[in-house]
Amino acid sequence: KTEGTRSMALRLSIREPMAPGATLIEQWKNLRTLGFEGVELTRSSNLSELDNIKAAMRESGIQPNITSAGPGCLIDARKEERDIAVKSHKDAIDLAAEIGAVGVLTAPGIKVKMQIEGPRPRIPDLRPYKSSEELEFLMMAELFGDISAHAQSRGVYVILEPLNRYEQVFPKSLADGVRLCEAVGNPHCKIMADLFHMNIEDADMPASIREAGDAIVNVHLADSHRQTPGRGHTDFVACFAALKDIGYDYYCGLECGVPGDAMEELARTATFLREAYEG
Repeated sequence: KTEGTRSMALRLSIREPMAPGATLIEQWKNLRTLGFEGVELTRSSNLSELDNIKAAMRESGIQPNITSAGPGCLIDARKEERDIAVKSHKDAIDLAAEIGAVGVLTAPGIKVKMQIEGPRPRIPDLRPYKSSEELEFLMMAELFGDISAHAQSRGVYVILEPLNRYEQVFPKSLADGVRLCEAVGNPHCKIMADLFHMNIEDADMPASIREAGDAIVNVHLADSHRQTPGRGHTDFVACFAALKDIGYDYYCGLECGVPGDAMEELARTATFLREAYEG
C-alpha cells in the first residue's frame, strides 16, 4: 500500500469544490477544523499547481488522497482524444506520486454518456464482429493496461469509478469495475465504491462491497438522494461494517450536496459518519 501501515479507523476526505473557504489554504484549514484528514483534488489536480498544493499541505496538515484525470476520453472514437486522455491520466499519476496520494480517480465512460467537453462519438457498433460496448471494454482494458503500468512505476493506483446507468454505460456496478480490473491484469488497477451510485446499481450494497474486497481503494459517501449522509435512507452502519470486514483502510470521501451553512452541515455530517462507523 502506498501510504504504509494504517490503523482501522474512519478517515474522512472530501471533494475539493465542497470545501468551504476562499483560498486553497483557507479551505484545507477549515477541513482540518471540521475533522477531515483528506481532500480529493479536482480543479487543482494539475502538476502546475504542485507548489500551491504542497504549501497548503504544510499549512493545514490535510493530505490530498486523490487526483483526477484531466481532458480527453479513453473511449472516444477519435484517436487524438484517446491520446489526450492517456496523457492526462499519466500526468495525474505523476502528481499523485509527488504528493503521496493514493492514486488517480477516473470514470472512463462519463464523458461519452454525458457529452462532457462537447459531443463525443462512441466507438461504432461493428456487429456481428463486436458491439460498441464490447469494443469499448477492450479499448479500456488496453489503455488502462498502459496507464496502470505507469501507476505501478510511480507506486500509486489507477482507481476506476463505477457510475450509475444514467451517467455511464460501463462500468456501472462494483462487479463491473472488478471485471475491468481483471481484464487489465495489473495490481495497480483498482476501483472505488460510491454509495450513491451503488444505491441505484447494487441490489445489496454491503454484499457488493464484500465481494469486491481489496479491489476497493477509495469510497465516496453520499446519501440516497445525493445529499449529505444522514438525510436519506442509505444504511451507512451496514456499509461501514462491510468495509471493516474487507479490511478497508483508505479514505472515505464526501461527494454530495451540502444544504444550509457548509461549516455547520459538514460538522454535523462528520459526527454522524463517525458514529455510524462505530456502529
